[in-house]
Amino acid sequence: MSTAVETGSAGGVIAGLLHEVWTLGRFEAVSRYIHPEYTMLDERAEVRLYGRDAFAEAVAAFRVLFEEPRMNATHLISSQDMIAYRWELTGRVIDPELLTPALRTIERHVPGLRLISHRGLSIARLRDGMVVEEWSESDNTSLSQQLGWWG
Repeated sequence: MSTAVETGSAGGVIAGLLHEVWTLGRFEAVSRYIHPEYTMLDERAEVRLYGRDAFAEAVAAFRVLFEEPRMNATHLISSQDMIAYRWELTGRVIDPELLTPALRTIERHVPGLRLISHRGLSIARLRDGMVVEEWSESDNTSLSQQLGWWG
């Protein structure tokens, strides 16, 4: 379920960021959505990002794994300068070598097997109409299972 959001609102910032940067790969748009003092924390994965460049590098690292990646916010809740959003990244895995040997064998007969859905939840604080802080959790277990790494 995609949510329509008003341009200029906190939801509009997130929708624009996910579409332009994550889905379309327009990294020149990062400066419109990510504050220069950006910090991100994913406590489960022990990932910390600081600044626009680190954000762009993290997005680029995920995007190279997928053919035609699509990132959408499926739920948005905002209040003043804070927004919580559930997101979903979908796409086909580009390199079958990322799959376990057993899944690579099956993939030859079931090409749709490489369609992956990666989900998570982020809470962001905005300043000056840009994301300045973000706390994220993603379902890495499900991603690992879809790739066949973890049963």
